[in-house]
Amino acid sequence: AFWSVVKAVDTAEKEDKPLSADVPQMLHHIFDADLAHLLTREQIRTNLTCMQPTESGLTTHGMNYIFDDSSHKDLPLEEGRRCEDGSCCDACSRNIFPTFATDAESDLNTFPEISSFTFNDLETVSSATILHFTRLVERVRRTMAHEYGLPLKSLLPLQAYSRKYVAGTTQQGGGGGEGDFVTLHTDEATHTGYHYSCVLYLST
Repeated sequence: AFWSVVKAVDTAEKEDKPLSADVPQMLHHIFDADLAHLLTREQIRTNLTCMQPTESGLTTHGMNYIFDDSSHKDLPLEEGRRCEDGSCCDACSRNIFPTFATDAESDLNTFPEISSFTFNDLETVSSATILHFTRLVERVRRTMAHEYGLPLKSLLPLQAYSRKYVAGTTQQGGGGGEGDFVTLHTDEATHTGYHYSCVLYLST
């Protein structure tokens, strides 16, 4: 079904014709089926205590966090969720799906541009890769809604991209650069709309 959608998009673009209304309906069926299949696979869930900054606004601690990455670990916390301008449940957890994406879905020969993808630069990206990346993002969104009992319409992907990371020799975790360079950060602390985050490793 997915490749039928890709073919329909490519044909419409080639012939400079409007896209059939059947295409978005097919995508919705694909997204629904993806989640149904994912929920039958292995899931490793770790329940966590929700933590939030003890203070809000431009406090001394908050300003130190903004301008000094090393101050992040020293930010005073308390239990609970702030969830500014959003819909969140009271539970926090870390979920790992070892087979969230199949080997075929991670194949760079099939989707070469997915190694460095952003919606801001799609001029030379194939429709297959664009649709596939959108499919993965939608799988993430539906998984989050399912996990936390949230209405699907309340979850909006604020940012989604892919990039290549190269592991170093002493790196212990985190993200933000290549090799041993790591920037410790919390998405929700930098952008108030980031209530749930996901990292999908396409290769190791």
